[in-house]
Amino acid sequence: MIGQTVSHYNIIEKLGQGGMGVVYKAEDTTLDRLVALKFLPPHLNASAEDKLRFIQEAKAAAALNHPNICTVYGIEEHDGQMFIAMELVEGQTLRERRGTITFKQAIDIGIQIADGLAAAHDKGVVHRDIKPENIMVRKDGIAQIMDFGLAKLRNASSQINRLTKQGSTVGTAGYMSPEQVQGQDADHRSDIFSFGVLLFELITGQLPFKGVHETALAYEIVNVDAPPMSSIKPEVDPSLDAVVLECLEKDPNERTQSIKQVSIDLKRYRRESSRQRVSRITASRPAYSSTIQPPEPPEPAERQSGIAAPAPSTPAGSSKLPWIVAAIAIIAAAALGYLYMSGSKPQLKTVRSTLLPPESYAYASASGSAGEGHLALSPDGNTLAFVAIDSSGRTHLMVKAMSSYVSKELPSTEGAYYPFWSPDNRFIAFFQTGKLKKIEASGGPSITLCDASDARGGSWGRDGVIIFTPSAVDPILQVPASGGTPQQVTKLDSSLHQRTHRWPSFLPDGKHFLYFGRSSFGGVEREEDGIYVGSLDGKETKRLGIGKSNVVFASGFLLFLRENSLMAQRFDPDKLELSGEAMPIAEPVEYDLGYNRAVFSASENGLVVFQQSTSHSGFLLEWYDPKGRSLGTIGELGQYSDAILSPDGKSIAFDLYDAQTKNRDIWLYDIARKLRTRFTFDSNVDQVPVWSPDGSQINFQSDRKGHYDLYKKMTSGSGIEEVLVESETQKFPSSWSHDGKFIGFTAIEQKTSGDLWIVPLDGTATDRKPLLFLQTNFNEQNPVFSPDVKWIAYDSDESGSFEVYVRPFGYSNGTFTVSAGGKWQVSTSGINPNSFKRWSKDGKKIYFQSNDNKMMAAEIFAQGSNFSVGKVEPLFEIKNKGLSLFQDVTPDAQKFLFANAVGGESKAPVSLITNWDAELVKK
Repeated sequence: MIGQTVSHYNIIEKLGQGGMGVVYKAEDTTLDRLVALKFLPPHLNASAEDKLRFIQEAKAAAALNHPNICTVYGIEEHDGQMFIAMELVEGQTLRERRGTITFKQAIDIGIQIADGLAAAHDKGVVHRDIKPENIMVRKDGIAQIMDFGLAKLRNASSQINRLTKQGSTVGTAGYMSPEQVQGQDADHRSDIFSFGVLLFELITGQLPFKGVHETALAYEIVNVDAPPMSSIKPEVDPSLDAVVLECLEKDPNERTQSIKQVSIDLKRYRRESSRQRVSRITASRPAYSSTIQPPEPPEPAERQSGIAAPAPSTPAGSSKLPWIVAAIAIIAAAALGYLYMSGSKPQLKTVRSTLLPPESYAYASASGSAGEGHLALSPDGNTLAFVAIDSSGRTHLMVKAMSSYVSKELPSTEGAYYPFWSPDNRFIAFFQTGKLKKIEASGGPSITLCDASDARGGSWGRDGVIIFTPSAVDPILQVPASGGTPQQVTKLDSSLHQRTHRWPSFLPDGKHFLYFGRSSFGGVEREEDGIYVGSLDGKETKRLGIGKSNVVFASGFLLFLRENSLMAQRFDPDKLELSGEAMPIAEPVEYDLGYNRAVFSASENGLVVFQQSTSHSGFLLEWYDPKGRSLGTIGELGQYSDAILSPDGKSIAFDLYDAQTKNRDIWLYDIARKLRTRFTFDSNVDQVPVWSPDGSQINFQSDRKGHYDLYKKMTSGSGIEEVLVESETQKFPSSWSHDGKFIGFTAIEQKTSGDLWIVPLDGTATDRKPLLFLQTNFNEQNPVFSPDVKWIAYDSDESGSFEVYVRPFGYSNGTFTVSAGGKWQVSTSGINPNSFKRWSKDGKKIYFQSNDNKMMAAEIFAQGSNFSVGKVEPLFEIKNKGLSLFQDVTPDAQKFLFANAVGGESKAPVSLITNWDAELVKK
């Protein structure tokens, strides 16, 4: 074809040929530029499937725009020949560059490939054939991913994505993932495995799997673990080894879940390897101070935790190591003390270390009904308070002196969450069983200060005042540190549709504080969300900017989260003003989407601790029998909530958060067919589904008009979505009566918190005026009708913690009839307010989840106007290590549906950075 003109392209020379095409260099006569043209080979032109694959490649690549991906300009057909016009990349493939790439270049190229793949994966494109021949390195050093001929599009039809015969493999021998070798469906994690093989080969010059023929090679890929790169090249750093080996995990669920995470890890390695780092073989020390104490030797009888470090070359069984480490630390302390006494303050370096959890424990990401972020540094940086989870799934508040190897459990703190310190480092405040409490850091009994049903953080000021958010729908309150009646401090701004103020943090003057103001819900960020400064007298409120998480002040900077990076920006606490640019100090940081909380804490002397983000996050829906035995999971890992069974028990409606669109929609799941289909498609939040009694409709909540209103839609998908209730208040549906005549919902009012409302559905649409059922000074929520529609069960925090109550329900001529004194308390020791409660089909039991993770059943005796509660007993205890929320129960009460958090037990250790502010001062 050289010398011919095809369309408006003059063919200049042949660049290469592969199984899926021939590539030529050509001149675009229209735009006067050089391009590459890839032609479908003549012998494939007659195959409909090969044409589909060729179109697939063009669609996959054309959807991407990234410097590390070859740009596709278009796909055309000329005289029966199909071809793709794309960017002409002049350089060499990695295969051609074999043996000429330095170690530094290998890391740089690896980062570029990872960034390009991350962009592809974000668009739903899986390459499926990552290998040296498909990576081009330009003359300027830019690496670009080529050839999307085997790519898989997330939203493409099954015909387009079925590019091979059933049971056959897709990919290139030696670089395929185990799932590709076995002919299984391959998602983005398959690319991560192939990337791991590629990077392994770049660094060591060898493939990790070395079968002498394809069958043997396939066996190794599926069954034989890759060796560490350091076994081939001893100079390879263990941290780099860990990154690559995690990419090469056989099980996709155990593999690194995000190629973006791999890029972050490689960038961190490159950054840290370029500076002289302090060895991690000693316990972490406080930042520089005038008094430095040597670390205590470990006590084998106690639980231990410390800094992760390579084991020194000491004979096995030797007991001298701790004393050698202690001696080194004492010498270092003496040297620092001499410098201080001589008036020469040392130039301390930033040190990054790892804090391991106590033996047989893990750091808790979830405790009771609370989300993540259960760690707090003392103001002087000498002690870390944290919540740890034991092997049985129970959580405990623990403390660890930073100069010690030993962690200590504080008594009677099971189920504690969100700890924070007193300014004098003596006390730790925390939340437990619907109460705000405090305890001495050295131990002793805890003291209850006030009620806090479902708290969202607190802070202790220097003048003996504690500020806190008592529940998920409250502003910030204050209470004396000695205890008392809380008083409201902040006021929710209705013009911004604010739903809550949370994560308060005092500034140094003890009068002003930072907090997060949230207008969003369900993990969907809104522009109205922001970081604010408030004052105890309630006279000052200042918005500092858009934010999505908690914020603290330390060392002259505000610390907050931005795109999973912990950022620091200069802040004047007197003028209450930010200045300069925000700069990253740590990444990636764990972030709780539902609670808007990043997991980090800072001291007053230059220490920061943070939790590294974990690959697995979200929920799995799981069945349990009446004895608590697991009956298996449903669907895939996801950010599920509000999973509700259809009346016939054959389907589940739930809302699901999509991290790519940053939106939440309602989906339906057919249990028998194991098929998930999307039910709502609006660009705003659609969530909290409630089935009609015949299963033909779903009532749900949506913020399409700037506030959460009630809608309903046919489950068949026909018809239009109808607005049921529209107003400025935030509304949460929870029950549709069995006779189809009423919908019960919760409305959030600032003055009275949660109130119970009913929508009558009989009559015309204009008659459907919502009627107030119950309003008090407490939080009432989640009304659920009994099967005979004569009673309503609901939650209330009137006792200080949420409990289940029942009231009679009667309706006549547009009014409710409630008998005097008609209220019965069902639960007695607290419930999980984020879980559901359900009546049995015959109305003789109410099922609910206690706040200590037990599935409870209460006997109900109701006849006429008489009502009584019988035996209330646990059916079973959920042992999931993390947050477990009861969702629903089948009509025969033989299967209980739970949403179990994955990653509730944090596998990642806590990271420590000392003198982080010293690096920023240099900038």
